[in-house]
Amino acid sequence: MDPIEKLTKPHSLQKSMIFHSEYCQEHTYRKNGKEIVNPIQKMVIGGHVVCPRCELEKEHQALTNEVQAYYDGFQSQKIYNIFLNKSIITDQTILNASFENYETSIQEERQNKSTCIEIAERLKSGQVFNPFLQGIQGTGKSHLAYSILKRINDAKLNKSCLFINVEDMMRKIKDSFSNRQSKYTERYFVDLLSSVDFLALDDVGAETGAIDTDKTASDFVQRILYAITSTRQDKATILTTNLSSEVLFKLYDKKLVSRLLKNPKYVLFKETKDKRLASIPF
Repeated sequence: MDPIEKLTKPHSLQKSMIFHSEYCQEHTYRKNGKEIVNPIQKMVIGGHVVCPRCELEKEHQALTNEVQAYYDGFQSQKIYNIFLNKSIITDQTILNASFENYETSIQEERQNKSTCIEIAERLKSGQVFNPFLQGIQGTGKSHLAYSILKRINDAKLNKSCLFINVEDMMRKIKDSFSNRQSKYTERYFVDLLSSVDFLALDDVGAETGAIDTDKTASDFVQRILYAITSTRQDKATILTTNLSSEVLFKLYDKKLVSRLLKNPKYVLFKETKDKRLASIPF
């Protein structure tokens, strides 16, 4: 029975109550600043001599605990579902990503997978740092970043996780300018990304378009990323990018990049080939 329903049912103490000669001396009330004992006559309930008030208090506490557990479980599931329901993912195959199905064929891939598993465990233990997965496209950076969050989320630590493709987020925000029905406003994303415990910003830099070391990100893009990173100084943010650190400093304001790279743990893909190209028959 739902614990809320129990609260509306007639109390079990209303059945077969017989008064006993003994009194319970455990209950008091205050009068003129003093504690006065309020004797409660005991009853015989179910063959046992008990204080009805003590029994009521015990049953009320048990129901309170059950109701609290009910809502704690609901809240825990709600936090768990943030990762599943609010992440913004362009490549839907990422939804099936895990450490178990990340394929490795060279030592760098095996090492990077091992490093990311270690990162997940460190983040689960409460350490705060920013994993930075860097290398060419198609090497599995997004796969591993998602796997880190999945490992944390599946641990059900009551910590929220979120995976956001930056380019798709920016597109949704711009679309909201002409669509008043859209919930994907700048405020929506800034509030959401600021509030979660663990965040992955996927493909940082792709939102600027083609890679060009002479260009810079728009003020619009930088304003949003700056607002998000400014509130995450004490939270872990996972970043994936195809760009070098040098290009990032040319693309974004130096203060923004320094926040993105604060306390980093680098996972570099120098030798790993584009897995998507490798699967295309020529």
